[in-house]
Amino acid sequence: MPKYHHGNLRNALLSIAAELLAEDGLHALSLRKMAQRAGVSHNAPYMHFADKEAVLVAIAEEGFRLLSVEVESAISQSSTTRLQLISASNAYVNFALNYPNHVQLMFCAYDEEKYPSLLESSQASLHRLFELVKTGQEKRELISGNTQEMTKAIWAMVHGVATLSIAYKTNSLLPGKISTAETISVFIDCLLDGLAA
Repeated sequence: MPKYHHGNLRNALLSIAAELLAEDGLHALSLRKMAQRAGVSHNAPYMHFADKEAVLVAIAEEGFRLLSVEVESAISQSSTTRLQLISASNAYVNFALNYPNHVQLMFCAYDEEKYPSLLESSQASLHRLFELVKTGQEKRELISGNTQEMTKAIWAMVHGVATLSIAYKTNSLLPGKISTAETISVFIDCLLDGLAA
């Protein structure tokens, strides 16, 4: 039976929950199964999670944190707003391909008053994109206009590509493009050409 040091069980249970989601889907996830796989009592998970929904919210929060780290890393390697938006978009789609179950949970409807930290995590990701767009406008690399609307338009398109990429091979969206990066660049270029100053 696995032994967990104090404070490690919660993270171990979240890892196990992610494994169970990948193996059998959302309907098969339960705190009882998580406990069995962790080798702890059936009651142990309830010390960390009130119910199954709390587990799903924790996975969604972790997803937003991971996404923010990957997007920030991608942005830091580019100079212009256009290149940063392309890099961020690539990071977003690759994250979706690597963590499809997280993405599914990140964009479910949850009670915002019950889970304020999840709302904060999700808004942080979108705010980073907003900052990129605003900076691009200030540098006159993007057209002036409603920054919030432009941000949402970019996010909606990238999220759409990410969602379709989970369901299908990314290069099947644009036959002839041999990589995810090439496919994303086409979509982003089309959008940014319309937003370019």
